[in-house]
Amino acid sequence: MTYEMFTSTGCARCKITKQYLKANDIPYVEHDFNGEGKEAFAGFYKANRKNIFRDQDGVEFPVFTDGNVIKQGVSIIIGHFASGDSLTGFISRSSLHGEWIDGFNVSDGNPDQAEGLLTVLSHLKKHNLKIQLNSYGPNADLLEKILKQGLGDRLIMEIKGPVGLYAALSGNKIDKEELIKSIRLANQFPEFELFTTITPLVRANGSVDFLTPEEIGETAKLIEEASHSKKNPYLLKVFDPETTDKDEFKSVESMATSSMFKYRTQARRYQVMTEIGNKET
Repeated sequence: MTYEMFTSTGCARCKITKQYLKANDIPYVEHDFNGEGKEAFAGFYKANRKNIFRDQDGVEFPVFTDGNVIKQGVSIIIGHFASGDSLTGFISRSSLHGEWIDGFNVSDGNPDQAEGLLTVLSHLKKHNLKIQLNSYGPNADLLEKILKQGLGDRLIMEIKGPVGLYAALSGNKIDKEELIKSIRLANQFPEFELFTTITPLVRANGSVDFLTPEEIGETAKLIEEASHSKKNPYLLKVFDPETTDKDEFKSVESMATSSMFKYRTQARRYQVMTEIGNKET
């Protein structure tokens, strides 16, 4: 099997990827888009356009292929070699550039594959990238390992709502103590942000409505209980039907920002720094 990697001159993340491959004795053929590999990449891109991410800034390098599988981005490529496809859920494409990198959701992956994620984060950190993580509560023990090993610089934690509604809001139940532990750990990262989206949900009786101000107050109270502080950076986001992945909510009308004030009032009883943010992204 021949591994090929398309890179770009001056691409720091390409260099980090190559260093990982070299350290692990993984042979590959490199094609530099800015040099001899321009024509090769043009043909490769034309044949695989739908599988290669490109935005207004162009294609994200590096791009790796073994002739069948295409992987793009430093984290995804290293994760592929570290643990195959077992890190699905933990790692996705980074939306940040420069010294910061994201695309890591501590809560979405299989905790049995934690070592693979730690391997990826450790390599990135060794090469001076600043790592932004996401969590919504599950896998608190893994979050603790990441914190103790200094592998995260910023944590963005979504608290879906009250513990009793987690199954309806996220598809998974969560133990209250685990959620409390994750919130407590969030406070120990160099930078952190807590947020809740005022989202619709299907109630036990089958009706669909938004989280209530009282339920947001209950969520803010849980943050106080976990952190022993009323002064956490807590953001309330407006639900955006255009970005939801739940088909049943795509036709739900977005809440007016003015309707959010009553939510903020309830939240500020327990988190005095609560603010209203933009629509969820």
